[in-house]
Amino acid sequence: MKKFQEKKLIKWLNKQSSFASKLLKLSFLLNILNISIIIFQNWILAIQVQYLFFEVKINKLFYYYIMLVLCFICKALLNLIINRVNYNYSQLIKIAIRNKILDKFEQIYLINIKKKTLGSILSLIIDQTENIQDFYNKYIPQLLVSIISPIIILITILTISWLASLLLIIISIFTICFIILIGSQTAQKNKKNFKILSILNGLFLDRLLGIETIRLFDMSKIEINKIAIFIEKFRKKSMEILKIAFLTSAVLEFFSSIALASIAIYFSFSYLNIFKLGFYGKSITIFNSFFILILTSEYFQYFINLGLLYHIKSKSIGAADLILQFLKNNPTKSFTKTNNLPFNENNIFIQARKLIVKSIEGNILIGPISFKISQGEHIGIIGSSGCGKTTLFNVFLGFLPYNGSLKINNIELKNINLNDWYKKISWVGQNASLPGKTIRKNLFFDKNIDINKIQNIIKITKIKNFLKNFPDGLDTIIGEQNIRLSVGQIQRIIIARALIKNHNLLLLDEPTANIDMNSERDIINSLYNYQYMKTILIITHKLYQVKFCNQVWEMDNGKIVKKIINNKIIK
Repeated sequence: MKKFQEKKLIKWLNKQSSFASKLLKLSFLLNILNISIIIFQNWILAIQVQYLFFEVKINKLFYYYIMLVLCFICKALLNLIINRVNYNYSQLIKIAIRNKILDKFEQIYLINIKKKTLGSILSLIIDQTENIQDFYNKYIPQLLVSIISPIIILITILTISWLASLLLIIISIFTICFIILIGSQTAQKNKKNFKILSILNGLFLDRLLGIETIRLFDMSKIEINKIAIFIEKFRKKSMEILKIAFLTSAVLEFFSSIALASIAIYFSFSYLNIFKLGFYGKSITIFNSFFILILTSEYFQYFINLGLLYHIKSKSIGAADLILQFLKNNPTKSFTKTNNLPFNENNIFIQARKLIVKSIEGNILIGPISFKISQGEHIGIIGSSGCGKTTLFNVFLGFLPYNGSLKINNIELKNINLNDWYKKISWVGQNASLPGKTIRKNLFFDKNIDINKIQNIIKITKIKNFLKNFPDGLDTIIGEQNIRLSVGQIQRIIIARALIKNHNLLLLDEPTANIDMNSERDIINSLYNYQYMKTILIITHKLYQVKFCNQVWEMDNGKIVKKIINNKIIK
């Protein structure tokens, strides 16, 4: 990965955390307090060694033991608080980034989802955001600490021996160069590893969803071999990263050992009076040497942590690169989703002028089209598959951006608060599913709706006919993915839900596609009689269904090529 690209990604990662900067500052202050306690604790240990083995002041040791125990307790509590603050800091940012991915997914999934597998999207939402969380939980808070704490320790050692601090600085330079070298090598490997993992997730999930088709055409061995190839690639890349991680740890331990050995030799020569240098003209004491050796061990522990942090950083940069590529996937340049105006009207008047919907590549999906829909009109939309009927519905539902004008009661749809708009709409799709665990929960979902109304709709949609086959009736548990109900039974319940909800606009996209012909005619007939005052738009391939409509639109190639209004053809 190029240096400027890495800086760009780090800048983006830092920008995402700006709203939670107070927690980061708190973590930093607590860590500075923690290093101060560690230095004080090591000072107490050095004094105890001096008093116990050389000056034999055992009567004073008791007070130092109490202080040492208090240091241990304070440090443990402080670490708990720091970990909690860091976790909350990272969790807030992770949720914010995950929401951005979900928002982008909501914007582009209808016109761009075919370019990405569902598994790769889930990998971004779950795996990559978890990898990024380590950046905020460990890297950012500990990076400042791993830089400031060694400086504090170095200054403390400098007050006792300038030569010991000089030795640490020289060895530190070599250590930092090594960490930077290893870190730069790891980032690219992590990025490649994440790409393989994303492909593997998508491949596995898509094959799992299509398991019946794979079995039907006896393609299991072929698909297993495909997955095995990516698993092997992922294994090799993971082992390469682990090798680098183990090498980093070993070399940092080596530099730490060299530093301790060098300072120990320096103290030994000083004790033997071979030379007296570095203690500002004073003689060396056991307290000084023991205190510096303990601090040296602490000093290099931060460098070991810094090496681990570089691996976390590399991992996070690889994940951030994939997330940022996804977030930059703009569906259209002209789409701005403000959704700030409330919508509370009961009567609905819809007017479109030169309405155009484009794909992400800029191809026109529908339009330019113009139309008017008044309150209470029943409109049937017909046409061949792929002519733009469902796309038009997705625009009404606020799923797709558009150019031109689409006004609801003289307010542009893109400016209306979608939550308010959805309260006025009922919708039945082609492949909808049921959210409730039982049939009752799917039908009695709103306590404000009259029970008699619900019972009437259950009768109209013929749900009562198949409830007799279930011993538990309305309390029948429908199971995961509605497996206890047939496709036709699910569709009846979905239609009933749409009718039960208080609404002013009913959108029906092939509502009876999975219901037998006899039941279908009964439902359509009852549906229009029950909803005669409501505005209804129905997509259908069955011409007899449009006889209930006062308008019929025929669509072709994204345009309304023919309108039949009150049995009069208008082209």
